[in-house]
Amino acid sequence: MLIRSLIIFLSLCQFAFAHELKPAIANLDLTTNKSEINFVLKIQLNLEAVIAGIEPTHENTNESKNSTRYEELRRYSVESLVVEYEKIKHSLFEKIYLGHQGQKIQYQENLITINPIGDVSLARETEIVLKGSFLNNNSKLKFNWDSSYGSIVLRANKDNKELFTKYLKTGDAAIFLVPEPVKQSFMSVVKDYVIIGFQHIVPKGLDHILFVVGLFLLSTKFRPLIWQISAFTLAHTLTIFLGVLHIIKIPPAIVEPIIAISIAYIAIENIFLKDLTRWRPIVVFVFGLLHGLGFAGILNEIGVSEAYFITSLISFNLGVEFGQLAVISACFLLIGLWFGKKNWYRMYLTIPLSAIIAIIGLVWFVQRISL
Repeated sequence: MLIRSLIIFLSLCQFAFAHELKPAIANLDLTTNKSEINFVLKIQLNLEAVIAGIEPTHENTNESKNSTRYEELRRYSVESLVVEYEKIKHSLFEKIYLGHQGQKIQYQENLITINPIGDVSLARETEIVLKGSFLNNNSKLKFNWDSSYGSIVLRANKDNKELFTKYLKTGDAAIFLVPEPVKQSFMSVVKDYVIIGFQHIVPKGLDHILFVVGLFLLSTKFRPLIWQISAFTLAHTLTIFLGVLHIIKIPPAIVEPIIAISIAYIAIENIFLKDLTRWRPIVVFVFGLLHGLGFAGILNEIGVSEAYFITSLISFNLGVEFGQLAVISACFLLIGLWFGKKNWYRMYLTIPLSAIIAIIGLVWFVQRISL
């Protein structure tokens, strides 16, 4: 059993240092200027993943055959990464398509901003700014980028008014008229934000997955799990709304380390507790507030549709809940169903797995506070 636990630990450590493949974010700002419309296209992306050729079919960078190259680029200074960017810039621009009347609009690079090396447990962000113009003749615009770059969220604005926010899955394109705001249907907004919320848990939210697994491992009884999940759900629902509304603002530099320590704390408690205590749901609730701020940070990055503001928030939260249920269901089917009633369950599953989760949480905590 010790050997098995060590194998699991080493496997999870690989994930601990991998980076989830989040969708890129494109902000398209259109400004009317007599017979022309000027545009500024700002794309936030994981530049190292693009340069290394990390395939979007993977859940995280560690699964790619090019992961070694990616990790090498992660250690590059801003100046060194710019040199690598110049080598692939032409190819990158060829694969970013903004079309008008069936023709690709010519644009020029205006700026590239690369964040300095920061939290090694998080992907470094880069922003590329492109500028150009086209005739103002009420024709359709089309935006997409190469499927090798994965999914992207497009936020379009015209003369400081929102046109739409759209989640484009790998290979999808957005086609829209410039003069009028795009009237997104209620169901399309629900679908987009449920998917974004779900994917932020499964498969991309490893820290949230480990927290939920930690809640599951405490006891095989149904009641303790319900109390904990209810407390966690209530807490993060509250702070998702408060965070997106900017009523509560706590920097990621504070939120992310606490999320990491919450994972370790819950796992360590599992080792010393045999059943649910009175204070456990309260502790879970407090940590859930911080996890909710983490979720809100994702929503603030992606943006929320102004026309369907509440719908977007509720749909995203539903996606998060579906993701949590998927994790709990997987835990039950893989562990609880087969071994939950065994008298050795706690000794050989709860304690070793909780120890592994605790170590990963502590590693993340150290990484996130040492910046």
